[in-house]
Amino acid sequence: MDELVRGRSADPVLDAIGMAIASGIYPEGSAIPTEPELMDSHGVGRSSVREAVRSLVSLGMVETAPRRGTVVNPRTKWNMLSRNTMRWVMAGKAHQHELLRAIDEARLIFEPSSAALVARRATRMQIIAIETAFAKMESAAERGDAEAAILADREFHLTILQATENPILEAFDSAIDAVLGVLFSVTANHMDNFRENLGNHLAVVEAIRQHDPDAAFAAMTRTIGFTTGKMKDAGLIT
Repeated sequence: MDELVRGRSADPVLDAIGMAIASGIYPEGSAIPTEPELMDSHGVGRSSVREAVRSLVSLGMVETAPRRGTVVNPRTKWNMLSRNTMRWVMAGKAHQHELLRAIDEARLIFEPSSAALVARRATRMQIIAIETAFAKMESAAERGDAEAAILADREFHLTILQATENPILEAFDSAIDAVLGVLFSVTANHMDNFRENLGNHLAVVEAIRQHDPDAAFAAMTRTIGFTTGKMKDAGLIT
């Protein structure tokens, strides 16, 4: 499973409440347990509970309501670009399919355009960084190392986003983290899929190296389309 899903927040109380909300234990519109109840169930002091709730408010997941306590907001208000929010939703399963579909759609909008932008103006050092990330993908494929493959795949896509030098595009790194590698946890032939998609990634590298934005756009579109198809085959999206 991708490290975004496996990972944990530094605050176990925040993690536990956030996961309970994302998994539907505390449904939208319902009140989460009171401060004393949370203190008792998690064995922590009042300050820890209040800090966790403040964090959830900042993420848009809850709000305080007079006479109702702390109420779970509709998902439309949640900050889905937060690593914590994404991780909770992915691990909680209740809305995982919807999130994966949304991420897939978003990737198809911004990643091909990012690749085209990088192809137009990448420096030699940025191109070397992208080539290095792809070389790590090839090495992982040769060794059959699934964990290294996930890391290298993520590095490849994030390196391209970083090469845009556009802070808005770079902010989508959480979305990339959420989707890359998910197939490795649900499909038996994950390494075969990874190897099969290497050619599309190489085409992205070559297009950027040749400063060909149209080719970079098309190659990245194929790369993401391959992943979309495999997620559909695995029943992760419809």
